[in-house]
Amino acid sequence: MAASVPNSSCPCCAFFGADLFLPLNYVNDSEEKQYATEQIEILAPSDAWKIISKDTCNSQVVLVDTHGHPHLERGVQYDDGSSGVDPSGNERFISLTCAVSTIDWKDTLDYASKSKLILPALGVHPWYIGDIVIQNNNPEESEKYLRWDWLDELEQHLSQHPNLIVGEIGLCKMARFVREFPKEQGGKGTALNLQKLVFRRQLKLAAKWSRPVTVHCVNMHGALMEILEDILQQTKDCYKNRGNESEEDVSLKTFVRKAFPPSIAMHSFTGTSHHVNEILLFEEEVMNPDLDSGNKRTRKQKRPKANVDFDSEETNRFKSGQNCLFYFGFSHAVNHVMCTSEKAKRKGIEAVQSIPDNRVLAESDVHATVDVSLGTAGAVAYIASARGADLTDVARQTTQNGLNFFRSLSQI
Repeated sequence: MAASVPNSSCPCCAFFGADLFLPLNYVNDSEEKQYATEQIEILAPSDAWKIISKDTCNSQVVLVDTHGHPHLERGVQYDDGSSGVDPSGNERFISLTCAVSTIDWKDTLDYASKSKLILPALGVHPWYIGDIVIQNNNPEESEKYLRWDWLDELEQHLSQHPNLIVGEIGLCKMARFVREFPKEQGGKGTALNLQKLVFRRQLKLAAKWSRPVTVHCVNMHGALMEILEDILQQTKDCYKNRGNESEEDVSLKTFVRKAFPPSIAMHSFTGTSHHVNEILLFEEEVMNPDLDSGNKRTRKQKRPKANVDFDSEETNRFKSGQNCLFYFGFSHAVNHVMCTSEKAKRKGIEAVQSIPDNRVLAESDVHATVDVSLGTAGAVAYIASARGADLTDVARQTTQNGLNFFRSLSQI
């Protein structure tokens, strides 16, 4: 069964557009230049799953799905009634089901309770911040626009569920919440500030409880980097100004690393290869902080390539994936089915190709249990085609990457 175009009412798919993979202000350097995007052959999800599931070289876990919403049980995209596999009954398949609003937190936890191989994620998606907004007539007091009892509830869940991660959270300029926020209450500017505030609070909670995070970021890469850089700078300032007597003896590197979650997945990544490089460069600042260096980005600064050579210690870290901060997830549903323009396809493929092997994740991003296996296999097929790699090799690599992404959880 061919994959259908995702439902535009879905919080992950409602930003559907021809230029999804391009920056909002993207301008073609030469309008007269014709891009002859090479058409890549992508194996059908059902065929990909048949091959991956028969891989006897990987006797334990054959696939790890690092993002989906199967607890919603709606909008079947892939399964024809015969080829789907329920991950709760498959001992070789680990999957993640992500809430999008406080309203579906209970359903998410109930769904994940069916199997120890189904992991839950709770958070407030940037499309659903309206669910926590309260009346406020002063745009300058952003925090008073929101109720915050949900954040206490989220922390309580994190304390009770050691395998719970934080997500889906993030930033989205295309969100209906942003486009329709009342002008008399500050309009789009206030709505975007609320997104940033909610995102940052959830990111801080994930760092506190040492839990992975799955992040939705659409046309907000600059804002994302500003938030991350601000956290880094504030943490370095805090380390520099801390009292010697009251603080435990801890290195700057450890102090800074604990200010961020153990791992961050950029969900159904729609950025460019430049964005990949920029994120990995920022990670190096986190892993090797310097109190004497400033932290402001220079946008015209030439960025190193994603596969930049590091000294031996850093090279080993990049190869092993054991201590990676950032990962990049791709789904068949968003990165292939929804990608319609030639420019978007080219940019998407370039992004996939620019990411180090140990950073790539496979995501189903589906909304029904029967689609999880095929959606994830479809993601592997897309990644393999974009990178010109063998399907089973990519399945094994993304499986290991997924396990590394979840490494901070107690039972993985």
